[in-house]
Amino acid sequence: MYPLDLIALGRLRLDPCRNLAQHYLDMLRPYARVGLVELPEGKGDPARQLKEEAVRIRARIQGVKCPVLLTPEGKLRDSEALARWLGERMDRGESLAFVLGSSHGFDPALKAEVREQLSLSPLTFPHELSRVLLLEQLYRAFTILRGKDYHK
Repeated sequence: MYPLDLIALGRLRLDPCRNLAQHYLDMLRPYARVGLVELPEGKGDPARQLKEEAVRIRARIQGVKCPVLLTPEGKLRDSEALARWLGERMDRGESLAFVLGSSHGFDPALKAEVREQLSLSPLTFPHELSRVLLLEQLYRAFTILRGKDYHK
């Protein structure tokens, strides 16, 4: 089982999103050992909030070979390309951590430090749905890599 971390700013508040996130975490179990870390969102003015959050994020991704920020400016990949990318990281034994920022995104300095950035879509989604979408796409990527029927 491949270890990967999901670091999210804030908790899922909506029951349907919490249920779907748990559904995909359960479905990922045969493929990956997913560590879920929910960090508190910063307080106050957005620039200060992002700096506070960046400190907490840096502490969590320290030592991770391949941290990935989910950003609108990140690389767009279709499901097959995401699966190939994930498979390459797994083959190299790289530790992975996907980071979902708060509603204000990420501190610009943190974005400059973290090379890998992924966009889920050019569309804007609520923060809670983004977590569900990421988990579903990770599940889809693992099924593609294993040749399972889920991906169509």
